[in-house]
Amino acid sequence: MRCAALPRRLRAASPLPACKSPLCRRGWPRNPSTKPALGLPAAPRWAHSDRRLTILEHVHLRGDPLTGLAPYEQAEDAQEQHRARFLQWKASSEEQRLSAPSCRVPRPRLLSFEATPTFTLGRRQEDLTAEQATRLQQPLDIGLGHRRNPIAHRFTPQVRKTSRGGLTTYHGPGQIVLWPIIDMHSSLYPKYGVASYANHLETTTQRLLSELFGIQTYTARDEPGVWVTTSSGQERKIAALGVHHRRYVTALGIAVNIDVPVTGGEAVNPWARFVPCGLDGRLVTSVAAEVGVDSALGWDLEDLAGRWATLFDEGLVDEAKRSVGGGEAHSRLQR
Repeated sequence: MRCAALPRRLRAASPLPACKSPLCRRGWPRNPSTKPALGLPAAPRWAHSDRRLTILEHVHLRGDPLTGLAPYEQAEDAQEQHRARFLQWKASSEEQRLSAPSCRVPRPRLLSFEATPTFTLGRRQEDLTAEQATRLQQPLDIGLGHRRNPIAHRFTPQVRKTSRGGLTTYHGPGQIVLWPIIDMHSSLYPKYGVASYANHLETTTQRLLSELFGIQTYTARDEPGVWVTTSSGQERKIAALGVHHRRYVTALGIAVNIDVPVTGGEAVNPWARFVPCGLDGRLVTSVAAEVGVDSALGWDLEDLAGRWATLFDEGLVDEAKRSVGGGEAHSRLQR
């Protein structure tokens, strides 16, 4: 029995030999709980996007059944499990690949989630002082009463060290976190460099914000992420970028602020507790802050992540959709 074929336009690019295992009839496993190749543990069961994707698989992590919030460490575990599949595949011999149950390179996956309040630190960042750590971990009141499933809760934020570069940032309710786990040098699509991969993350986010909300954004080569210039001229960050890769297999990604609180004192506004990404004089914004809560209300964060997945998937195949402005230091995208 031969493995299921890849999409026609990608078939010629696949270097993998035909597989004789009867378990290969469906090609890439659609359920992440399927036991993976090479003896790795199974991943938890999560929700798959219903959108049709050419290459990418989208898995949205649902944590709490009422709010949908997921602990940051749970997402990290899911990311590392799938990343380990890629790394073991790349290190395996042809004989091991032929005998593995799935008989295929792991499928590129987008992991998305809305986190419980978590402050993350860059890998080269100095340890926080006791005073700084205490400040970040003070109780945080989250009130998103406009939601279909309202969130009104007092959280104690976590502080976690990560593998990305940069300084302190925040993840929490009202922000969608998007972590593609792909091989940047896969033969299934044009290869990425470090800069072109970051551009693709930023451009996908710019396209999403323009297409759905009409928000004008720009990117700057020396200040990663996606930025908005308000009517007052004050530059504000609407999406934070942080990436790590090992043997060209990616981790982390980009986080987009939808209706996360960005104003008020430290009791309700997490950004007031630190200088975001170490950028003095720059502020943080959200979709709700730019276009109003009513405009942001029409979208469920999981649906937004699904739309982002579709746009990112387009760029996997079409290299022209990975950047805006031809690689210039500043690029702007309007609806």
